[in-house]
Amino acid sequence: MKEIRDKAKLEYFWRGQQPYFQQKPPVLKLVEFEKGELLQGPLQPLCQFYIIVKGSVSIYHLTEDGAVRYISKAGSGTLLGDMEFGGADKQLRHTEAEDTVLCLALPFRENRRILENDPVFLRFVLHQIAKKLAVSAVMDAAAQTLEEKLLIFLRKVQTNHEITSVNQVLPLLHCSRRQLQRVVSKLCDEGLLIKTGRGQYRLKDYL
Repeated sequence: MKEIRDKAKLEYFWRGQQPYFQQKPPVLKLVEFEKGELLQGPLQPLCQFYIIVKGSVSIYHLTEDGAVRYISKAGSGTLLGDMEFGGADKQLRHTEAEDTVLCLALPFRENRRILENDPVFLRFVLHQIAKKLAVSAVMDAAAQTLEEKLLIFLRKVQTNHEITSVNQVLPLLHCSRRQLQRVVSKLCDEGLLIKTGRGQYRLKDYL
């Protein structure tokens, strides 16, 4: 991670996030992560908020038996640090940059008094937590078949309602490539999925 000390660039990205705040936090930085770099590591709680303003990240969960489980991909507008700010200091998850990622960084210590009394920002935090819980609940729901899980994933979790990489979906759905390809072919035959490229599919209702 490196800090981008460009005031004009910082101000540009701040303006895009300003609607989520009643007032500007006293300490605000612009930081950059390279592809493959961790924004957040397991058992290493964040001490500041990150608001992703450019690029995308993959979020993983570390299970109690040591297995790594893919949760989702997230991009601009995603807030990291909401759980830690609320007191959850032992998050078994890590977040990895998929490409070059730019974030607004808001250290807890310097900003806590202002942010805890900012109703606009607190609504933003609640919305972000609700989205994360919804993703977790959807993928752990009672859907039993791989077909059901895939449709729930595309309808409720993926905001663009598409599979951009089969390899990325496999860890989340806990299946083999052959199993997923069989289900995808069936859904394409039934007209529920449309193939948009090599290994890429989109729900027909969202074309």
